[in-house]
Amino acid sequence: MAGDRPSPANSGLAELLREAGWRPETLARRVNAALARSGVNRTIHEKTPYRWISRGEVPHGEVSDLVVQVVAGALGMDVTYERVWGRPRSQGQSPLRADYGSDLPWDGTGLLSLLGEPMPTRRTVLAVAGAAITGPAWAALDPPASTLRSVTGEAGRVTPPLLAMIDGIVAQAQQLDDQQGGAARGYVADQFGTLARLVRRGSYDAPAGRRLAAALAQLAQTSGFMAFDAADDGHAQRWYLTGLRAAHAGNDPALTASILALMSNQAADRGHPLDALQLASAAQRAARHSPPVVRSLVATRSSLAYAAAGDLTGFSHMRERTRELLNQPAGEVGPSWAGYIDQVELDAITGRGLVMLAEHLPGQRHNLLREATHLLQTRAHTPMDATPQRSALRHGAWLSLAHLSAGDLDRADDAARVALARLPEVNSARSVALLHRVEAQVGPVARRSAVARRLLCDLRSMLH
Repeated sequence: MAGDRPSPANSGLAELLREAGWRPETLARRVNAALARSGVNRTIHEKTPYRWISRGEVPHGEVSDLVVQVVAGALGMDVTYERVWGRPRSQGQSPLRADYGSDLPWDGTGLLSLLGEPMPTRRTVLAVAGAAITGPAWAALDPPASTLRSVTGEAGRVTPPLLAMIDGIVAQAQQLDDQQGGAARGYVADQFGTLARLVRRGSYDAPAGRRLAAALAQLAQTSGFMAFDAADDGHAQRWYLTGLRAAHAGNDPALTASILALMSNQAADRGHPLDALQLASAAQRAARHSPPVVRSLVATRSSLAYAAAGDLTGFSHMRERTRELLNQPAGEVGPSWAGYIDQVELDAITGRGLVMLAEHLPGQRHNLLREATHLLQTRAHTPMDATPQRSALRHGAWLSLAHLSAGDLDRADDAARVALARLPEVNSARSVALLHRVEAQVGPVARRSAVARRLLCDLRSMLH
């Protein structure tokens, strides 16, 4: 008919936006947020996606892949590049899925094969969802099929002093993350690469092989969290999946449980509560024979999956489980990587979950927020010279959001300013994103409050 509109030049993108319920401006804002979280000094105009649709234009650089990621995240499913842009990728290295090349045996041989491929630290990695991430989680719970053993020995014998040095590097990497976030992300990735070459080429016996695999898993866990905190979800998943294989090859169920719990937290943060719940369940199963400190950490992290799903009953069950474990008499000593776990950190994670629950349960909002602010308080006000500065920054931002949601502007102002004071020393894109949420909530109040106006001015000055 003469009155019919012609089909858009990029009908695939137009259809996907309709499925997501987004206008092109919304897509532009989400892509700009992803660019900012990735540290890329670039933005797109809010009207630019109209040209992508009406003229069939494809953006340059990383933007085209980010659009695919953002749309896939909005729809909660895998979306191909060709479906979004109507053509295959024409130039440059194509991005990898986080689970690319992971169809390998769950034993030492499979791990050695995976270590033969360099980690794609400078290549776009697309995050996955569903069975692509939960399948490996359940596979990691099977008993190891064989012990990791050396293959060539061309790099020399792995001696006890060398193992001690490796343990020190692993511990220092975690301390760097606790203190300043992802500032040393590249360095930690380099240490993983160096250790991976040693595992493939060095000479060692079975006990040394287990220690090497555990060290690999810990470096992968630290790198994964650094990538997650930098809002680089694809790389974070890649690191976590690699860490799972290393922990499995090293026969280390406690470390396996820790990585699975972090994967659950990432899924919850990405808006995939069903994946988060499955990963949390796998983490609890892996941790069932671990020291109490590990089980308490896994239970607390698992509570965030229930919070993301709006499940107060499941959340309360996990919280009660944590209390039981913390009240047990001192017994089995936890692993060295769990040294940062204490009541303050577990309370802060629980408080974060309560703020998430308050968004789902408006009828119980007041009580949930009141308890959340109490639990977040100590970690948010960690002294400036103490180690867990990244956690303090992140939970300080959550505390400010909790106070704002409860209508307490003065306490929100205090928490936000303490968090802002940590920014010069801590690299944490997700914490900055939380502070942007504080900025957004303070904006409407600034019209009638001098306190809010001053805070809004300082937030904009520090964040932009």
